[in-house]
Formats: sequence, structure tokens, C-alpha cells
Amino acid sequence: MNKTILALTLSAMALGVIISCQKDDKSNKPVELSSGETANCYIVSAEGTYSFPAVKGNSSESPGQVSAAEVLWESFGSKVQPNAGDLISNVRYEDGKIIFNASAKKGNAVIAVRDAAGTILWSWHIWMTDKPAEQVYNNNAGIMMDRNLGATTSTPDKLSSFGLMYQWGRKDPFRGAADLASSDWIWNSEVISTTAQWPEAVVSDRTTGTVEYSVAHPMTFIMENSYNSDWFYTGDYVTENTRWQAEKTIYDPCPAGWRVPDGGPDGIWAKAFGTTEDCFGSEGGLDTGVSGADLSTTDKTLATGETVWYPYEGLIYSNNGQLSGVGAAAGYWSVTTRGYYGYVFSVMKLDKSVMPYLDSPHAHGCSVRCMKVN
Repeated sequence: MNKTILALTLSAMALGVIISCQKDDKSNKPVELSSGETANCYIVSAEGTYSFPAVKGNSSESPGQVSAAEVLWESFGSKVQPNAGDLISNVRYEDGKIIFNASAKKGNAVIAVRDAAGTILWSWHIWMTDKPAEQVYNNNAGIMMDRNLGATTSTPDKLSSFGLMYQWGRKDPFRGAADLASSDWIWNSEVISTTAQWPEAVVSDRTTGTVEYSVAHPMTFIMENSYNSDWFYTGDYVTENTRWQAEKTIYDPCPAGWRVPDGGPDGIWAKAFGTTEDCFGSEGGLDTGVSGADLSTTDKTLATGETVWYPYEGLIYSNNGQLSGVGAAAGYWSVTTRGYYGYVFSVMKLDKSVMPYLDSPHAHGCSVRCMKVN
């Protein structure tokens, strides 16, 4: 082979390498999670590199001058403590987007962005689970997820069916229980995360009881104030009820296409049961497991033909920040309010009762079951 032909051959080979490398780079392009609709929560079901716009919830509003992005915490939803990076790694902020690598493991994590002073500007929940199934509730009431927000399965009597806890009107999650049941109503065992000292709890006042404080402190549980039993401080016996709405707000914790459901006497649970009663018992079927109820087998049902599992995840009490009642009861938030209380859907193991709408202090930490947006 003469020198000219050899040179051309080597040049072609080098060009081929460059083209090959370019193809590999394209194949590693992050998967866009927003799909045209942003949210405070994104579902990741497979290992890979992902991105989403760094905006406030379902808006197009920037959180501010972002200096850095980081993972605040990761959890498998169990007593096993993850190492940093077991779920989420290589988080960065580039050109208005959050980019990160996700493992194939299941669990939950929260990513935050900070300004140059270190203040958290916004945060997003990364929910690492199989895609939740849709369940059509009775009487054309609506479509709900088959699992709690943050749960990695809908399988009855599995700790992974519990999910995360939320204060009314806040977008950021708190950890749930580390066991299926408790022996009494005093319970302090939350699932383990990469952050050992959490959650912190503070009393609501003029400084801590604001939306701005809650956004900047997504891991801080804000206990009720003495006026309105809310984490939101008004200094009076009234509150502000627009943080969650039937038309999804920027503080809604559900993924794109989903929202916190309607409650009260006209809410999805009352409609599905076909009752205006605020409480009814069940002689059989409610106590269907150690840690929850299958509400497709009760005297009144939410849906038929498939398991509709509602775990007894307990609640985080508004006056002390403690998780209690695990394995005995649960409350599920709605957007609907009554005065300065919010309506929850509640199930009670002890007396086998169902409460389609029970008013609850906004500062309680309760479960969320997302409803499909119409």
C-alpha cells in the first residue's frame, strides 16, 4: 500500500471513530421527563440519564438565580440506609435544566437547587417506581392511582405500599413508617434515608409559617400554630386555602397529569361509595390485612374487579411532628377545605370504619393518593 492510500485509509478510519463517538454521545442524551408538562414530582421507572426543566411545579416560572443542584435525600422506603448515589447521582444544573443519573433501584429522592448564598430555591421529588396503574372508581367518580404517592408497589401488606407523607398545601414529602404496624399510637420509626437527622420540626410563627420558608426548608416539618391549627401562619383564626386547588397549583405534589383529589361530601371517595354519610362501618372486609384495607371487598366499594389497597400509614401529628397510628388508621388528603381545616379520606382498623370526608388540621402529615386530571 503506497503512502497516499495509507494516509487516506487512516483518515477514513479516524473519521469513522469520530462519527462513532458522536453517535454514542447522541445515544446518551438525557431522557426528558416533563414531556411537555412540568411538575414537582417525576416518575422514573428505569436506569438511565434524565432531565427536566428547573421551574416551579406546573408553571414556566424560574425559581431564581440557580448556582448549584444537589440531592437532599434518598430512601428505599425501608430500614435499609442507602449510600449517597444508590438511587440518584451526578446531579447538575445546565441551561435551565436539572440533569441526573438514576439507578435501577426503587425508592424516592429529592433534588434541590440553591442560589449563590446556599438558599434552597425549589425542590423536586423523584419517584422511582413502576408506572402506577389507573383505577376507575365507581359512579364515574374519577380515576385514581393504584398506590400512594411515593409507594413503590400496590401489593397489600408490603411496607413498599405505604409511600410518603405531606402537609396540606406543601409540595415536599416526608418519610413514612419503617414497619407495617405499631403496638400503640405512639410511633417514632420512619424509614431510613441518606440524611440521618431528619425531619426537623419547628413551630409555625410569623417567620416559619410562610410559603417562602416552606420552600426554602423542604425537610422541615412545620407544626401548627395556636390560631388555626395550620402550618401557614396568619396570626388569626383564618387561613389561606389556595395552596392546593382542583385546578392544579404550583404546590401540588403529584406527577404531571395527576393532582391531589377533591374531597368532602362531593369528593371522589363519597361519589365512588355512593353515599353522603361522613362515616360508615363495615361488618366484613375492611380489616383485610395487617396494614391496610382492600376497598373493593367492603360493604360499599370504591371500585370493583381489582384490589383497591389503602394502607394504614398513620399520620404525622401537627402538634409534635411525630408519626403515629401506623397499622391502625390513615388519612388521605384532598384539596377541599372547611374553614381552616382540610378534608381527608380516612380508614380506621379498630372499628372497621370508613370516613369519606373527615376534617383535619392542615399541619397534619397525611398520605396522598393522586387523581387523574380530567
